[in-house]
Amino acid sequence: MKTTLNFFETYLPELIVSRETISNYEIYYNLLNQWNKAISLVQEKTLDEFLVRHIIDSLQVVNFIENLDSNIVDIGTGAGFPGLVLAIYGYSNIQLVESNLKKTIFLSEVARKTKISVKIVNQRAENLKKNYDFVLSRACSSLSNLLSLMNNVSRETSTGIFHKGATFLTEIEEAKENWNFDYELKDSVTDKNSKIIIVRNVGIKYG
Repeated sequence: MKTTLNFFETYLPELIVSRETISNYEIYYNLLNQWNKAISLVQEKTLDEFLVRHIIDSLQVVNFIENLDSNIVDIGTGAGFPGLVLAIYGYSNIQLVESNLKKTIFLSEVARKTKISVKIVNQRAENLKKNYDFVLSRACSSLSNLLSLMNNVSRETSTGIFHKGATFLTEIEEAKENWNFDYELKDSVTDKNSKIIIVRNVGIKYG
């Protein structure tokens, strides 16, 4: 994988991406390509579109998290999307939560090779105790399940940022059956059929 600053400017012109950061994304790609053969971190066909499908798709949430020191949790991070991508970009207070031990070992290796600071936790998101400013997830679970998890790890001012595909409207309607929440829909820069759902003021419905 080789890229230039112009690539990022095409998709996310508002971002400032250093050459060191680009180099770290290349390290990330090379490790993912090696490890994927053994532990199936991502679909093999997506590796050919790594920059758009994984890096740009993850980085677009930068538009919604202004402070690089924000307290962030990435639920079910898998191969590190979007949380590890954000940590490489420069967010300094991210916790990656992944229940699969082999995947957390991979994440730790990427963090070591890129020399970034990120907390990696091998446990189920249901067991989290801490509260966060932002709760992220990309293709991890249904919106209803994500709201349940967010409700456990957020405070009144917390924000959920969730990548969703073409079924986003159905997921919103299903989530409304059990949850009260405010939301905004943002267009995805990588897929015209997908949305970023920004969620606030989550509360369970009673009665």
